[in-house]
Amino acid sequence: MAKYKETIDLYDDQGKQLKSGVALDKISPLVNKGALEAIDLTKRTVAVNLAGIDNAIKTGSMGKGRILGRAIKADCVKDADALSDAIAKMVSVEDGDDTKITKVGGGKMLLVEVPSARLQAAATYDAATSAVAAAVTYALIEKYKVGMYDGAYVKSAVWGAYPQTMDMQGGNIISILSIPQNNEGLGYALRNIPANHVAMMTHRNAMQAAALSSTFEQAGEFEMGMAIGPFERAQLLLYAYQGLNANNIVYDLVKKYHRFRRAEPRRACHRGQGHQARKEGQERLRLL
Repeated sequence: MAKYKETIDLYDDQGKQLKSGVALDKISPLVNKGALEAIDLTKRTVAVNLAGIDNAIKTGSMGKGRILGRAIKADCVKDADALSDAIAKMVSVEDGDDTKITKVGGGKMLLVEVPSARLQAAATYDAATSAVAAAVTYALIEKYKVGMYDGAYVKSAVWGAYPQTMDMQGGNIISILSIPQNNEGLGYALRNIPANHVAMMTHRNAMQAAALSSTFEQAGEFEMGMAIGPFERAQLLLYAYQGLNANNIVYDLVKKYHRFRRAEPRRACHRGQGHQARKEGQERLRLL
């Protein structure tokens, strides 16, 4: 039996119906498979900037500083496949688990999906970042036969200024999620993902970006305890209509807005006429 009486129709970013009569509770980030997968991948995915590491160890960069005359011979981008294999072996927990590494930009960057087992055995999501950073550091030392006196330069190229700083300042390991210490309260991690990250992940598709942003936002609301008891229904309705384009409401509103803007007569922007137009607009708002 459905938890709530409301049902919704779901539409895609082209205004085409995907499914009708969906029970409101089925879109909850606690049970919806799509939302759960997005959240899981967000926590498990870490980017390795091989091009940045390559430049850092060749120039003696240390976090945000630099030591002149210190350099290590390496070609991380060229050796991306070998490094990827080494990282995968160290990060994986069991053969055939959900570890995955994707090469991006011809080897300039690696996207590492850390196995779920590592996060299940951890208190916080930064276990993914630390595991990848450690594996990359050791893979580089092994690949380029780095001696004990130069190992610190490799470590700094990967980890940045950590642990002198709380985060990996100046490092080349990137997570979508900020470190827990940067969150201003309980449950803010998913809500604090920058809009630019969402735009990048959805390739600047506005409707998909709205859906992903709302998924992060509402998952955060649930994590914060804002969707308990009677408040859950309000959060799910907000998620449905604002983020998932339920009943095609967002798509229709955007279309109507653009039609209105095209039909609106263009006003002159000269000083006198522009001032008069502003006064007229303010007067209309006052009457409303």
